[in-house]
Amino acid sequence: MLDAYLKSGELFLKSIGITEITEETIRRAYLWPVEEMSGLSVENEKEAVAILRKFGFELSGKTSELLPSFLKTSKGTCSICGGTGKVVGNKAFIFPFERKIDSIVNDNNRLTFCQEHAFTLYSAMANLFTVPVGEKTLKFFFAGPERDLRRFLKAFKSFWRERFEVVVRERNGKKGYSLRVNLTLSKNHPNEAFFAVLHEFVKSLHNRRLLGEVSGRTIRAYLVQRLDKRGQRYGERVIEGTTLESLIAFLDRVQGQGKEVQWGKRHLQPRDSAVALFYENLEIPRSGRDRSKNTLEREEFIGKLLAGRFDFVLLNSIMMERAKKKLPLPLYYHTWAVSYLEVFGGDVVDVETFKQINGLGYALGKAMRGTNLERYLWELFRARGFEEFVNKLVELQAKLETTLDIRPIYENEREWKVVKAILLNGMLNALYSREGGE
Repeated sequence: MLDAYLKSGELFLKSIGITEITEETIRRAYLWPVEEMSGLSVENEKEAVAILRKFGFELSGKTSELLPSFLKTSKGTCSICGGTGKVVGNKAFIFPFERKIDSIVNDNNRLTFCQEHAFTLYSAMANLFTVPVGEKTLKFFFAGPERDLRRFLKAFKSFWRERFEVVVRERNGKKGYSLRVNLTLSKNHPNEAFFAVLHEFVKSLHNRRLLGEVSGRTIRAYLVQRLDKRGQRYGERVIEGTTLESLIAFLDRVQGQGKEVQWGKRHLQPRDSAVALFYENLEIPRSGRDRSKNTLEREEFIGKLLAGRFDFVLLNSIMMERAKKKLPLPLYYHTWAVSYLEVFGGDVVDVETFKQINGLGYALGKAMRGTNLERYLWELFRARGFEEFVNKLVELQAKLETTLDIRPIYENEREWKVVKAILLNGMLNALYSREGGE
């Protein structure tokens, strides 16, 4: 990640015409990365430090200046180029993702940089994006070949300026800052936050007719979140270019299936409804005030989605729990599943297998309506082996006095847990979906 972040800084410095880093250059340009990241005109270091704190940079309470950290040097070795000579120690505003816990015992483990690489890393914040997530923040940036990355960032920053805002409030001569990101989807965790941003970005590309011109195939996305309150450890995940491009294609397909709808107090536009009405109904309400606990399973499901996996088993556990609590099931389930499998190819089942098993489940669920056989739904759910699962399925068909083709079940015995989840999801939709839903 250090190298990718460094290249992001190099790209920004090139864009503003800086080809050589000297003390004079640093003095002249050190506020520019903060301005680019925040979209604000920053007058002095005091404002810059306050803005960085609001963006979640782990600055100590004693930090009031930025410039001295680049100008006060000592002898050492640069952690990037290996050159010996004058170096500066890492700060949270230079490379913010150092695992500080690694250096608690031995200071020799801390990163140090020559002046050139320190300022280049610092400049990377200009291409760093921040989303408030509860009391924490998600930070992400992109990496890739320079030409492709420039094109991608141009489109992304154009979108970001419309959705992201740093609100400035002045009281008693002192400025205060808050971050706002206008997103359609709710977010309580980092994977959810990035998915919500990606949804808006795809809409923006579609509206500007740029979907065919801005490719994510060569672009990697780096997602970083602080894992503890003191900023001692950071969690990182990388979304590779082929996956990012597929996610964009997947969202575009799902968005295209939506219709304008009034959902409670919310009015959803067509490009939002098919995404939101599935996503928002993945929540499992729990007691307590911390709503983020209601979306733990959704965060896990979206995390796997971002990695190229549609987890039918996890989704089934969410849907079964919502059915038990008599809550609406996620709408557009069929659209999501088919679109994802068509784009990604399916890691366990393909599109045709899904359609066959989902159709079988839907037919069983439809036949169960108005009967007292709902208990079989839970008996199938609790089945702990393939044989028990098939026996219950055969027993249910006998009770319904119907015969359905269950060959797809036998043909996919090795993946019987996924098959069971798909079958049950189809049954649930037949039994409990509202009219007009999927």
